[in-house]
Amino acid sequence: MSEAAPGADFESFVLETIEAFSRLARAQAGDLHSAQDAVQDVYLNMYRRWDQLIAGHGSLTSYGRIAVKRAVIDQFRRNKRMVTVPVHGLPEMESGIGIPEAAYEMIKEGIDELVSSLPERQREVITLCVLQDLSPAVVAQRLQIKEESVKRYIKAAANNLKKSINKHSEEATA
Repeated sequence: MSEAAPGADFESFVLETIEAFSRLARAQAGDLHSAQDAVQDVYLNMYRRWDQLIAGHGSLTSYGRIAVKRAVIDQFRRNKRMVTVPVHGLPEMESGIGIPEAAYEMIKEGIDELVSSLPERQREVITLCVLQDLSPAVVAQRLQIKEESVKRYIKAAANNLKKSINKHSEEATA
């Protein structure tokens, strides 16, 4: 019997979780670069302790989510102490979807504002289902409610977000 290459399980774990962890970090951090740094820090620390984590028989994905949230908080604390110097004259950067980074940040702030205006339970469900990429069944179990209730909250949140968007677009054209 041949032994598997070291890190093979870790690589598959990273491939399975990178999108969800990145979305979670982006939602928590508020900017793309801080989110990417936090996710990289988490993966580095998990890789160093991989054998211990596997032996712990716990959910590696849950551990990773918690670690991402804590990494974002740690990063915020570190960055808060740093002195920033404004840099002028740099060309405008583009986001991953091809729009200028400044415009993308404005859109992101608008989305955060819209989601924060939702009632608490709808906000929780949208954050868990959309940003953390969890299924309605898992969210129902975590929030200790029925799966049908989770789906109703998602639908209600979507309707509320549509109303808010329409309201903001009417105000912008007026």
